[in-house]
Amino acid sequence: MKIDNKQWKWTREPKDFTISEDKIEVITNPHTDLWQRTYYHFRNDNAPVLQMKTSEKLF
Repeated sequence: MKIDNKQWKWTREPKDFTISEDKIEVITNPHTDLWQRTYYHFRNDNAPVLQMKTSEKLF
């Protein structure tokens, strides 16, 4: 898939990132994660997410 920077949007932008034609590199801040509902009730929902809308059913 060709990466079109205009289609992708950040939810919680990371500390640093690089997007090239063949690679996305993300550098996060310490203690960022997307863990939810562990057996010992740990929850952390603060990691960066890069996403886009698509009409593909199984993307």
